[in-house]
Amino acid sequence: MLLLIFSLIFCTTTSTDIVNNISASVFASTSTTIKITRTHLNPNEDEIYKEYIYKENDKIRIDVDFGDSTITTFVYDGKTGYKDGKALSKAGSIEMVLFGCPCGYLSAMEQIYESDYEETAAIFATGRQGNKLFLDYKTHLPIRYELNNKSVVFGKYKKIDGFGNFPFFMAKTGPDGVAAITRITDVEKMIILPANFFSVPRHSDTETLD
Repeated sequence: MLLLIFSLIFCTTTSTDIVNNISASVFASTSTTIKITRTHLNPNEDEIYKEYIYKENDKIRIDVDFGDSTITTFVYDGKTGYKDGKALSKAGSIEMVLFGCPCGYLSAMEQIYESDYEETAAIFATGRQGNKLFLDYKTHLPIRYELNNKSVVFGKYKKIDGFGNFPFFMAKTGPDGVAAITRITDVEKMIILPANFFSVPRHSDTETLD
C-alpha cells in the first residue's frame, strides 16, 4: 500500500511542478540586500574565477570576476531573466542563479520516475538525449546530473534569505575524474548598491561563458 501511494505521488509530479517549486525560493523577496561569492576551482582547488550574485528584493544580478575584468552575465529584473541581454526561460534563469549557467538540467526533464540515489528516496528524471537528473524526494532539489560520461554532483545545501536552499558545493566530473569544483565562499548582507544596478545590460556589455 505504501509503495502504491509512493508511486502515485511520482506519477503526479511533473517538470513544471519541480521548476515552480525551486522558482518560488530563488525569486522570493529578500529582507536585505545580499552578495554571494561563488568560486570556481580546478581539481586541485586552485581558483579559476569568481562569480558575485547580488539580490535585492526579487531582483538578481551575476557578475563574473576574472581578476583583470568583471563582466555582468545575468540579470533578473523581477519578471524575466536575461543572459547576454537576451531573455531566458524560467528554468534557464533558475539554473543560471543556482548553477552558474543555463545548463538545461531542469528544462530537459521529460519522464519522471521513483528511484533511489545512494539509498535515499529520489525523483529520477530523464530526457531525450540520455540525460539523467536525480532530485531529492522531499525538497525537489537537484542531487546529481548525468550526460554521457560527464556528471555534476550538487551538495551542502544551505538556506540563504531570498534564495531558499542553495548548493554550496558542486563537482563536475568526466571520464578522467573530477574536472572542476565550485564552492560558495562568502555571503554578505546589507550591501549598498548604486541606482539602476539591476538594469538589463546591452548585448555588447555581456559575454557568454562556456
